[in-house]
Amino acid sequence: MNDPIAVMKSVAKGYGNAAKWRVSSLRDVKLLSNTHVGNVGQDFIRDWCLAEGISWKDAPSKQSSWDAEIDGKRYEIKTATEDTNGNFQFNHIRHHRDYDGVLCLGIAPKEILFGIWTKAEIATGKAGNLVTMDKGSSATFKLTKKKSDLLPIIQFKQTIQAVRGSNN
Repeated sequence: MNDPIAVMKSVAKGYGNAAKWRVSSLRDVKLLSNTHVGNVGQDFIRDWCLAEGISWKDAPSKQSSWDAEIDGKRYEIKTATEDTNGNFQFNHIRHHRDYDGVLCLGIAPKEILFGIWTKAEIATGKAGNLVTMDKGSSATFKLTKKKSDLLPIIQFKQTIQAVRGSNN
């Protein structure tokens, strides 16, 4: 009798993370499920805000249309790891939700990057080309970004402060 576990293990040996991830100090993030990558990203942004002296408030519930209030603005937070082409795919972006902006956190093998786009930029396509995640649906989208579209995390505080200043 064939052993399905043995067959799966044999097939899986032919795959694996790209070499850039096998030697990365951030490889543990790449190994997580997508849900956990999102949780890690949100927790990282919270801890980074606190370390940088930026105000942070959790959304009132898990069902809120935004994840956190950062420096007075409500954000939906999306996290993605770098793919084999050097891009980041931020999934499940919904422009009909009640938030001020989308904060995208990109985890690369050797760096942490981010981008912030207002709800208007998301809704009008100025943030980039949104691609529907479900054929025939316009409820949830994917936003693909290159590394060059994102900023190093060390620029986070000044960027958040600039967003606050430009919208008050």
